[in-house]
Amino acid sequence: MPDDKAIQAAQEMEKKLATEKAQSTAVQTDPKAETAEEKKASSDLKEGEDKSAAAMGNMSNINREFQEKSVLKQAESLNLPYVNIGKTPLNPDFLKLIDVETARKARIIPFFRTGKKVRVAVQDTNNSDTQASIKALQDKGYEVNINLASSSGIDDALNIYTQTQKYKKLEIVETVEQKSIKTYEKEIAGLKELTTKLDTVTAEEGLNLLDVGAIKTGASDVHYEPSEKSVTVRFRIDGVLHKVFEIKPDTYRRIANQLKYSSHMQLNVTTVPQDGRYDFKFNEQRIAVRVSSIPTPYTESFVCRYLPSEEIALSFEDLGFQSLALAKLQKVCSISHGMVLVTGPTGSGKTTTLYSILGKMNTPEAKIITLEDPVEYNLHGITQSQIDEKRDYDFAKGLRAILRQDPDIVMLGEIRDLETAQTASQAALTGHVVLSTLHTNSAIETIPRLVNMGLPPFMIGPSLNTIIAQRLVRKVCPKCTTMEPISDSAKKEFEAIMTTLKNVNSGDVVVVPEKVPTAHGCDECSQTGYKGRLVICEVLTINNALKDLILNKSSLVDMIGVARKEGMITMKEDGFIKVAQGLTTLEEVYRVTNVLD
Repeated sequence: MPDDKAIQAAQEMEKKLATEKAQSTAVQTDPKAETAEEKKASSDLKEGEDKSAAAMGNMSNINREFQEKSVLKQAESLNLPYVNIGKTPLNPDFLKLIDVETARKARIIPFFRTGKKVRVAVQDTNNSDTQASIKALQDKGYEVNINLASSSGIDDALNIYTQTQKYKKLEIVETVEQKSIKTYEKEIAGLKELTTKLDTVTAEEGLNLLDVGAIKTGASDVHYEPSEKSVTVRFRIDGVLHKVFEIKPDTYRRIANQLKYSSHMQLNVTTVPQDGRYDFKFNEQRIAVRVSSIPTPYTESFVCRYLPSEEIALSFEDLGFQSLALAKLQKVCSISHGMVLVTGPTGSGKTTTLYSILGKMNTPEAKIITLEDPVEYNLHGITQSQIDEKRDYDFAKGLRAILRQDPDIVMLGEIRDLETAQTASQAALTGHVVLSTLHTNSAIETIPRLVNMGLPPFMIGPSLNTIIAQRLVRKVCPKCTTMEPISDSAKKEFEAIMTTLKNVNSGDVVVVPEKVPTAHGCDECSQTGYKGRLVICEVLTINNALKDLILNKSSLVDMIGVARKEGMITMKEDGFIKVAQGLTTLEEVYRVTNVLD
């Protein structure tokens, strides 16, 4: 943005270029006194008018230069600074000081601000509307510095001004109505185009565009990753991060400040991690955004998690559960007591599976209480409580408290320590259904994990009912996926799995496919080749034989043998079944199950 020194330098340059006889076409002069240069300009202009009727209303570059020089001399005579506002970069945030209609009527453009000091460009200081606008700024406590600008420069600035205001005047667009969605779809049709948009809109509008871009592409998270010279923006779509674009550090500073302001973080704190949250509406659906910041050597890095507040619990079939695994999950929904654990790494869909189970269990006769960190989705008819470790309200203490609320079903966001595990097991043994999550690689590994936490086998065996281990694989896009001949190595794997499943009473029949899906990429799937996700899983029911093995501290090999006799298949086997069904690719199955190899 121009400052006093920049303006002075511009004035000196204009003085050197100007000649005593150079006059604006807008100033009345004696035709006889016209210089040769002016005659040539008039001749060139006339020739242009003759060539094209469309060019009649356009001032030539030469005449525009004369006009700017004329305004410069006028500013000198009035002892005012001059600004070529048509060539001055405009920060849209400064334009918000005056609404667009007032700016157009008063011929005034605010173009620089530091605190309460504001520089404005005006066409005519004697214009009553201009004077009224300046007084309005002064009444708001602003110290106004007036700069003279040309009529054409004001017109150019107003055009930019109008474009930056087209979404909603002076305020963040929080509600995207159905009729407005098409406008936003044009803005984010190519996500890479967002980077240029962010440079020309206000911080509020920029953040709103990023929010809309995330929702429209199905992103669950947006990552802002600063480096020395730029900031990388990545979207997590269907569980995989994709680099969208890079933005300038100056633009990022504005977006970062708006993120912190919206999520109620401390704006002046940049050296410690912060967490916050804000909401916005998209097509009548309220979306919660959980924001996390950490300091880096360059500036703060942010991750935004998008949480639809009115998430509808999906059916088990929609999630991807099939055959015996589906039957076991449906049976879980009618148990009267016992502990059900969903295991897997972060981002494997554990909470969604728990919510789907709760949706089946949620009846007028059942009292259900959840203890979460944080509450991600609002569930109708269920009491939800959020832990707050800063106030000494953790999972262990929260669980003890909610058990005094006479619940039938309790859901814990996670079992993190021995105290929570003991309380949850005790609740399951005393007539409650307890649902929770744990971080393990497979279903059978959950048992030694609980033992390692310090929970005795005599509590694990009787309290455990079902363990569900899962991952999420991306579903192939129906628009661009093709079926390609299976490779020899993949065929051998299919044959081995088919032989194994014949000895497992799982109810699944796998035929070695001749062709398997291959992902490509199109506009429908944001060029990823995938759209949506589904579960691959293994479901372990703790029957009497397994309880005896747990109580006797038997080996995992013995436990796996019993589980296989009961029909349990592994996640990798479930993944191959879904490849054979044309739902996902072998690459996806390898990607999410490599920890098991």
